[in-house]
Amino acid sequence: MTAPGLARLAHEYSLAPHEALHDDLAHCRSIVRSSGSSFHYAFYLLPRPERDALCAVYAFCRAADDIADAAGVTAPGERLDAWRREVDRAYGGRPVHTIGRALCWAIDSFALPREPFDDLIDGVQGDLTTSRYQTAADLERYCYRVASTVGLLCVRIFGAAKGVADRYAVDLGKAFQLTNILRDLGEDAARGRIYLPMEDLERVGCREEVLLAREQTPAVRRLIDLEVARARWWYAQAEVALSEDAVLARRLAPAGAMHRIYESLLDRVAAAGTRVLAERIRVPAPSRAWLAARAWRRGGRPA
Repeated sequence: MTAPGLARLAHEYSLAPHEALHDDLAHCRSIVRSSGSSFHYAFYLLPRPERDALCAVYAFCRAADDIADAAGVTAPGERLDAWRREVDRAYGGRPVHTIGRALCWAIDSFALPREPFDDLIDGVQGDLTTSRYQTAADLERYCYRVASTVGLLCVRIFGAAKGVADRYAVDLGKAFQLTNILRDLGEDAARGRIYLPMEDLERVGCREEVLLAREQTPAVRRLIDLEVARARWWYAQAEVALSEDAVLARRLAPAGAMHRIYESLLDRVAAAGTRVLAERIRVPAPSRAWLAARAWRRGGRPA
C-alpha cells in the first residue's frame, strides 16, 4: 500500500467508533437514507468516519426541524429545550439519546464547535413563534441559523480550517435555505407561513392573502423571480470564496456536490415559476447522483 493509502487507513482507524456506538451511528445513517436527502449523494464517496459524523449532524438537524414542522407535536418548545440539554450532555461526554451519543463521538472526533448547534436550535425555535419576516436582513438571519450553521459544522468535518471555508459555508447555507423556501412556497402558504420578506412582497405588488391562497398571479411570479435572483447571488458569492484556492476546493468537493444539486433545484424552481405553489419541484435521484459525481470529479469546482 502507498504511503498516502497507509495514512488514510491510519486516519480511519483512529476515528473508528467504539463498538457500543455502532448501533447509534447506524441509526443516524438510516435517518439520512430514509429522508431522501441530497446528503446521501453528495457525501457518499467520503471515508466512513466523515460520513458517519455528517450523518450524526444531519440526524440531529432533522430531529430538531421535525419538532417545528411536524403536525401535532406536543410541547414543541420543551422538546427543543430537551435537545439543547442533550447538546450540553454531548459536549460534556454524557449523552443519553441515540443521536446524542453519535453526535458526541462526532464532536470529539472532529472538534466541532458548539455555537452552530445553539444557533440552529435558536433558528428552529423561531419557527414556533414567527410566521413572517419583515426584511431581507431578517430572512438572512434565519437562513444563517438553520442552514449556514450546518455548513460550518460540515466544513470542520471535511478538515477545512477557519477562514475562506467558513465564508463559503455561510453563503452556501443561505443559498440552500432560500432554495428550499422557494421550493416549499406552496406548502408553507398552506400552513399560514410566509418566509419571504414582507418588504419584497410590497416591492413587487404581491398581496399577502394572494400568496396564502396560492394564486398563480403575475405578482407572485415577480416575487419568485426576485428571490431566485437573491439565491443566485448567494451561490455566486460562495463561488468567489473558492475561486482562487484549488486545494481548498478539492477538500470541499462534497459541499461542491451539494452546491451543484441545489443550484439545479433552483433552476427547476425558476423554470416552474408560480407552479411551485401547486406542485413539488424535485431533482430526480439519478440527476442528483450524476451532479454529485461530476462535482467530485471536478474537485468541487463549478461546471
